[in-house]
Amino acid sequence: MPAQPRMPYGERPVARARRAKAQELIERLAAEGRVRITDPDDDEVAEWRRVVNYAKQHGLEPMGKRIEKVPYGGPGLELFLAEGPHPNARSQPPKEGGGLVPAPRDWATCIRW
Repeated sequence: MPAQPRMPYGERPVARARRAKAQELIERLAAEGRVRITDPDDDEVAEWRRVVNYAKQHGLEPMGKRIEKVPYGGPGLELFLAEGPHPNARSQPPKEGGGLVPAPRDWATCIRW
């Protein structure tokens, strides 16, 4: 019996459900500014983190914004849209005059054997 090809990830039920949740979250964040999940259990926290990661990985965040998640009231989460790319993003342009380390003019004076 020939093997059937696997269904593409984007068409799988879990992926479709996560995409729908991610799109709903983006719409709520755009309208409300912040979404607070109070007193979630561990499974709910894990699911929200997966939804946020899905939105980030699939480019669902609004242009020029990023989803941030921070702890809220103990086990809760607060989600909001922050401006600009993440501070650790590789796409960040270097800061003007920043990031440069002065180097000595004569490297031979730096080497001490």
